Amino acid sequence: MTPTFRTILTFGILITPLLNTPAQEAGAPATKVVRHKGLKVQVIGTDDEADWLSLSEMIKNQLSLSGDVAPTEPLADDLSFFTRQHLVSNGRPDATVRWDLKPPGIVLTVDPGKRVTVGEISWKGDTTLSTEELEPLLLRPTNERNNLLKGGGEWVEDELQRGAGLVERRLRAEGHLLAKATIIPNETLAEDGSRDLRVDVEPGPVFEFGDVSLSGAPPGLESQLRLQTSDDRGRPFNEARVQQLADKLKSICVENGYLQAEVSSDYRLGTKGGTVDVEIVITSGPRARISNVVIHPGFTNGATRVLNADFRDAVGTVYDADALDLMFRRALSTDMFARLDYEAVPIGASEDGYSLTELRLSGEQTKPQTLGFEVGFDTFLGAQLGMTYRDTNFRDTGNTLASELSWSVAGPLGFLRLTDPALFNSHYAATTQLSVEQFSLFDYTRYGSGLNFELVRRVSDPFSFSLFIGASANTVDTDTLTTAELGPSSYTLLSIGGSMTYDMRDSAVLPTKGYFLSGRIENTLDTFGSGLTFSRTDLRAAWYHPISKKWRFAAGMDLQTIMGASVTDLPIDSRVFNGGPNSVRSFAQRELGPFATGGQTPLGGTSAFFATAEFSYEIMTNLEFAVFTDFGSLGRSQNSAPIAIDSDFRQAIGAGLRYHLPFGPLRIDYGRNPSPRAGEDSGMLHITVGFSF
Repeated sequence: MTPTFRTILTFGILITPLLNTPAQEAGAPATKVVRHKGLKVQVIGTDDEADWLSLSEMIKNQLSLSGDVAPTEPLADDLSFFTRQHLVSNGRPDATVRWDLKPPGIVLTVDPGKRVTVGEISWKGDTTLSTEELEPLLLRPTNERNNLLKGGGEWVEDELQRGAGLVERRLRAEGHLLAKATIIPNETLAEDGSRDLRVDVEPGPVFEFGDVSLSGAPPGLESQLRLQTSDDRGRPFNEARVQQLADKLKSICVENGYLQAEVSSDYRLGTKGGTVDVEIVITSGPRARISNVVIHPGFTNGATRVLNADFRDAVGTVYDADALDLMFRRALSTDMFARLDYEAVPIGASEDGYSLTELRLSGEQTKPQTLGFEVGFDTFLGAQLGMTYRDTNFRDTGNTLASELSWSVAGPLGFLRLTDPALFNSHYAATTQLSVEQFSLFDYTRYGSGLNFELVRRVSDPFSFSLFIGASANTVDTDTLTTAELGPSSYTLLSIGGSMTYDMRDSAVLPTKGYFLSGRIENTLDTFGSGLTFSRTDLRAAWYHPISKKWRFAAGMDLQTIMGASVTDLPIDSRVFNGGPNSVRSFAQRELGPFATGGQTPLGGTSAFFATAEFSYEIMTNLEFAVFTDFGSLGRSQNSAPIAIDSDFRQAIGAGLRYHLPFGPLRIDYGRNPSPRAGEDSGMLHITVGFSF
């Protein structure tokens, strides 16, 4: 059984058996020592501690690689060479190193010379592109070695030459295929140890794409493939774009079952620039048809059952990357697999011209049993503490057994859930859950227990639907609320309904672009004599759009409506509410709307509407600042229409921070109420996890 988190105490003691700094006389050259398996290497003349740390590591690595345990001339010569190279690569181009043998060791005498840095950079010639764009390319190799974002860094000849190569590549990307960038250093060092340099740029003539011809396209794919080449005419020509285009065309062929497709290109370059015609030839080969699925014998019986159910529809069909990707995602969503791979292997030819292909599945399963402990805080439920247990391959059936016991200010909550990801070896997943709960907030306490069954089908990558049925028994205690405010104090509910989701977001956890639509309808039936019958609908939508690399925009909407019962006939926790971190954020959770006359209990209603717009800016990796505006309303009249919106809109204007975690953003929002009414706060702070919509 593997805990999902651990508390680890780390401490250390600094021990340096290999690195010694012997005492030395004042004014004498610095002497350092490296020892390795009885071999002693003295380094004289290194007085820079930062240089020594990296230099000593390099010497130890060379001693380990050589395997020598006694001083030899070849070893000493190698150490001398690598020591000088190390100093040169750290901005000391004039460094010299001499070696001597003094058994049982080697002595390296170092004259590091001056540390030279890159000074002012001047550009000569027609650079075509701005020097503000080209200079970071020239310095990139040095800056990457030093983990710098910008700056001159040390003078390292090899790195500057590689930087000049990057400048040439950038110019070639703009069609200057014969571009040259030559570095000419100033021989005179400045007093601060910097050396200026000049970069002579010869861009050469410009080459542009001419006609791009395509031949050999597989049947049915010609228009799609030609579309990939339609926008290149007149653009700057470069070989990388031709290779990129060839790779893209091959990828499209493979995705559509032509696994043996090959793409070649031909073009001729002159010396004076101009247009370049490109000829692309596709050799598609036969189309693949999956004859059978082979599952690696290392998988357990439960995993094999799930994979057979997920991939069985592939047998007998033409290879389709999108269809296989959906099967692949369904299998991964069970959390049974740490890694899952599939390989299409041709095994022969069919009589009708297809390439018979075997789909081989392999990978690695996760450890099935996990025990987790959760500690958290929410501005509505307060401090939270929980324990979870999960078995993703319960009794080697492929089913998932999960349980949770948690506590918050509202009281304890527990459930036991069994999920079959391949019901009757189909693409349907079935979940049965037994739960118990105590909810004790505001001026009442509810005790509830429920049994629910849900059937889920993921039809395509974006589209899924579910059907559910559930029953619950509840009792409510209060010393403050009236019957009309509380609703029934003892009731049972039998609910049946369904939901649909169309999700085109790039991530369900941390979306940055795309949209989703979802709808849910639930009917509560008078089956257990409670006399309670009503219908509930919930419509949600959201849209995410990146404005630039740093800026993003998002908008969302949620509409909930209850029909068939007045608000006073509904149990208080079956009503709809507004306000909180996932709705109008100028109010606390549930607190947009009327309160009980004798206390501070939100009474809810029969309809709730919420809409929001948000701009966010990425301050640094995983951290965003956001500004938002929300508006919404809460209605309490009995509705005869499936869509009902109360016109008494309330607003929020606010800002917040989002720190991205693997399971969603940690979100801190403050929403200001621009027009507070009597008894309302001027704003509200929310701390929670997940997007608000």
